[in-house]
Amino acid sequence: MSNNKLSRDVAGEQYALQLFEETIGRKGRLATIADAAQDLAFPKNNIFVDVSGVGVLTRRGLNVMNYLACDAPLDVVEFECDVDLFKFLLNYQSRNHKHLNEALREAQKTSVVVRRERADGSLSPEFVSIPLVGIVGVAGGKVYFKFDPAIRKLHKDPRGFTFLSLRTTSAFTSVFAHSLYEKLKSVAFRGSPTEWLTLEEARKWTGAADAKFMEAWPEFRRRALLVAVGQINELSDLFVEIETRNAPGSKKVSHLRFLFREQEGSMVQSLRQTETRKTIYQTLRGEFGIGTVDLQAITVNADKYTPERIQAAIDFVRHRMKRGGKKVNLPGRLFMKALEEGWTVPEAERDPAVSAPPAPAAALGAPTAAAPATPVDAAPDPLQLDYRRNGERGFALYLAWPSPRQDEMRSAFTRTRVFRVLQGQLSRAKGPLGHAEVQDSERLRLALGNHVLAAEKKAAARPRNADGAQLGLIDA
Repeated sequence: MSNNKLSRDVAGEQYALQLFEETIGRKGRLATIADAAQDLAFPKNNIFVDVSGVGVLTRRGLNVMNYLACDAPLDVVEFECDVDLFKFLLNYQSRNHKHLNEALREAQKTSVVVRRERADGSLSPEFVSIPLVGIVGVAGGKVYFKFDPAIRKLHKDPRGFTFLSLRTTSAFTSVFAHSLYEKLKSVAFRGSPTEWLTLEEARKWTGAADAKFMEAWPEFRRRALLVAVGQINELSDLFVEIETRNAPGSKKVSHLRFLFREQEGSMVQSLRQTETRKTIYQTLRGEFGIGTVDLQAITVNADKYTPERIQAAIDFVRHRMKRGGKKVNLPGRLFMKALEEGWTVPEAERDPAVSAPPAPAAALGAPTAAAPATPVDAAPDPLQLDYRRNGERGFALYLAWPSPRQDEMRSAFTRTRVFRVLQGQLSRAKGPLGHAEVQDSERLRLALGNHVLAAEKKAAARPRNADGAQLGLIDA
């Protein structure tokens, strides 16, 4: 693959890697994004939501590839990701890559119809079917994939997308739940209930259109609908119910619709999907240039950063930019500061009849046009702070050990998934990990420190677990 078109170290992947390192260090080598303390959110074009005829692992894999691609520049079409990180995001624990390889191959068979634009801006009536992903492969500890440029345009198109949680969608084990959840999220801005659907339309929504044995209502209800609704209600931010309607003069079910409302499912970490959220996302990305890390911070704190609070911060920044005076060079940073502090446009400044000068910045809780805000970085991510704090503690503990024990711990660390991913990220040659190398690399130092703390915690828990087993409190 050509280096100039190969995506490496984009912000989204770096945030995912930090989440991976923290979760593996806290929960163990088999942990996945389902065990993560935070979420990864991404915009998914609604054209991709209507994909059918593939398994749940393939759908989850396409979402991971979508997430890794959505933050990269438009002209980047080739991507690579460490296989352990990819499996972490996919919620795939098995060491056997057979099913992973089959899912990636199945992804290549999935296509969408794209209408190409002519030079004059009009749409061509030509039929163009393009695979959602082109080249895929797993080799040398990496997952490789390549998109058609037309698919990349859809990845970056701000129109008609659905904001999804990777943590939630990767938790679904039923393809019917995965398909129905994404479809409901894509129409959520219209409100509940959905329109009345024929059974054929409902089967398409749940990804069961190709299952001939589900053409009869009882089988469709039992094998697809109840399974899908059960998982969605358990895991997601939606609570779904089904309402049916019989054919005129008959007891046979002919139509159904879905009633849904927001809830706090066990996997909920994402922003609420509404039409307001769509508009807000477009504003933050396009108008203010908000980056992925800040968007993730907003996503994780969705309960605190409500649509109303976000809109108030947007209004504040726009107001400061229009008032004149010193130019606001970094509206994104001013927005994040306004969002964190809860700044709003003062009523006195809203009323054009008020001619008195604005109150001092200290009284308003925000800078005035005469003294605009100094750009301030977003608040530190609590996850990153905990990871760094634990890493430094663990490394300090490691330094206090004698050399033989340090050597043993480094050797054990090199056998972990975290080290393998870091080795690829750092382009490190294979070989023993030396003490000096760890000290010279902050990322290796913090990762080793977190590994040390996790190992010590397990070692300390063993005697207690043995006592508990003897007393019959826990399983031996």
